[in-house]
Amino acid sequence: MAKLHPALHPIKYQRTFCLIKPDGVMRGLVGDIIYRIEKSGLKIVALKMIHANKEMVAQHYPVTNDFWVERLGEKSLSGFENLSVSPLEILGSDDKKVLGKQVTEVLIDYLTSGPVVCMVVEGIQSIDMVRKLAGDTLPYKAAVGTIRGDYSVDSPAIANAEMRSIHNIIHASENPEEAANEIKLWFGREPIYDYQRAGENIMYEKHY
Repeated sequence: MAKLHPALHPIKYQRTFCLIKPDGVMRGLVGDIIYRIEKSGLKIVALKMIHANKEMVAQHYPVTNDFWVERLGEKSLSGFENLSVSPLEILGSDDKKVLGKQVTEVLIDYLTSGPVVCMVVEGIQSIDMVRKLAGDTLPYKAAVGTIRGDYSVDSPAIANAEMRSIHNIIHASENPEEAANEIKLWFGREPIYDYQRAGENIMYEKHY
């Protein structure tokens, strides 16, 4: 086997954080989600179920980051595209920052409403891969064949009108910095395992 250049090691053995949210756990989708991740060729190197408290979830989301909060508000506003009603009429505001703060509050309630399953997933460009498997954050936009596209149909317009979070089954880190922070937050000093998966040499190495 050819020696891997050090610059490529973080790509081939990239790690990401994945969390199956309470609705995914309660609907019995844990096994299928894990199956999809492993079937793609990625490897689960840490796994646990916990019931998170509000303090934990508040650390998970960058609730003090105005850009992140406003982006949530933009997603809320996007749910009213091509609808005959306005966010001002239904939600009482069309300010993305105001709406983002509202979403932040219900997100914390959502993730503490039941147990979640946390995973560290390893493999070639695992961050992008898991997000591709998960599908668009807004379920009604998620492609068929993705986790959200196959198992959820929720909309920010309906969710915000009902003062709840979008039920979109799964969270996956967006970038390496976020993945590192989330792995540290949810797993702390707990072990992350290194092992050879059956067929790994066929998927990732020259074997002829």
